[in-house]
Amino acid sequence: MKDDFNSSADDRIGRLFDRLSKVPEGEDIVTFLKFNNVKIELWPNPYNWAASTLTITSIKDGVYHYKDPVIILREDLSDENLLQAIVHETGHINQHLSGIGNPDRVLTEREYILFYRAAEAAAQALATEITWKLKQAGDDGPWEATKFVGYHDICDAYEKAVTTDPSSATDGRARRAAFDAWFDNAERLATYNRSTVEGMIPSLANGRDNIFKDHGLVEKPLDNTWVQKLDDAMGPPSSLQLSGLRDLLFDPHYARDTHTRPADPSNTNDFSPPPAMF
Repeated sequence: MKDDFNSSADDRIGRLFDRLSKVPEGEDIVTFLKFNNVKIELWPNPYNWAASTLTITSIKDGVYHYKDPVIILREDLSDENLLQAIVHETGHINQHLSGIGNPDRVLTEREYILFYRAAEAAAQALATEITWKLKQAGDDGPWEATKFVGYHDICDAYEKAVTTDPSSATDGRARRAAFDAWFDNAERLATYNRSTVEGMIPSLANGRDNIFKDHGLVEKPLDNTWVQKLDDAMGPPSSLQLSGLRDLLFDPHYARDTHTRPADPSNTNDFSPPPAMF
């Protein structure tokens, strides 16, 4: 809506917080942002339409320390699009502050790709679930915006799950369906392969080798502690450790085709988060 853009940034964010707070899951997002003093800034021309950044102050024995969490959003997005982007980027901020935003170990390229794919899928599954809850409460704009910006397949997976069994909206299974659907799009996988290999891995390596030399990270594979932390960062209920579902560490659905890249190098996901800033 054009009227969205005529409001001050603070007014717009306040209005979005009010909308989010109409459902308990959205109120949790607002509480988290306020408690952690996360700034939300609207920029005229950011690198991505939406992104989250933190400054890494130190790395010691696999533990990252951060300051200055910020969510940066393009100011000409509609309020509906801003709202779903805020939820998505809050997921990434929470991952970092929960100790799961960057690997606590040195990984193989395949596992770096799996790590960042899973972080992105988790953030989008969270946005999908909360915008669905808002839709059920009568505010369907953010849900429609989520579908429109490229996540129609993920929304469809979530809606199919709750339509088939409404209890899946409260026991984690619908969120897991959205998470799994993130990995079904070949172009999406290729885009995150490239952003991880060309951007995230070199950035982290530079910080570890040249800025924080005594970082204490060691080479070891991802394990179930990582899955548990990622699951916990999404908030209850558990969706990544449900029995009888695909294993995030070993099922090829999650780490397949790590060699692929987008046909057009300029084709990037507007909601792709950069690595935390040094």
